[in-house]
Amino acid sequence: MRKKDKKIEIQISDAQVEVNGAKMTGYQLTVGKRVIGEIAEIDEKYAAVKNGEAVDFHKNLEAAVEAVIEAYNLNN
Repeated sequence: MRKKDKKIEIQISDAQVEVNGAKMTGYQLTVGKRVIGEIAEIDEKYAAVKNGEAVDFHKNLEAAVEAVIEAYNLNN
């Protein structure tokens, strides 16, 4: 039996993201009301933020969004 693909809608909104105790401008990714990840802009690079710490850096926002979504999909 095949499973049907479930379509989800991910929203990106501007937010204040806390990285190592400092508030920075960034983005918050949500599915419905659940926050699936945060991205902070640090020194013209985009950092995926997990538990208040930058875990990896990307050259552009699209790559950072893909990394957050990939991590979310792997953990579910």
